[in-house]
Amino acid sequence: MDIIKDLEELAEIISIAIAREKSSVEYYTKAFRKARTETARRVFSLLIEQEKGHEAKLRGQLHEINSEIEIERLKAKKKRSPRTSQE
Repeated sequence: MDIIKDLEELAEIISIAIAREKSSVEYYTKAFRKARTETARRVFSLLIEQEKGHEAKLRGQLHEINSEIEIERLKAKKKRSPRTSQE
């Protein structure tokens, strides 16, 4: 099991999800602008805020995963090049 590969795949999936959340924000923003009633505007406003929240949460998760990828790469690098002792 290659943990780095798995983490990179997860990062890619989350990146796609972020793009979809962003697209949803754009869609609901356009709908908000076209809404004719206050109720519709409130609903779209709520949806926009929810999607922005989802995007922010996903960005946080992506940051954590990218950090974990770097840690795993450093571990792998350390295993490949053992320290030479200088006596």
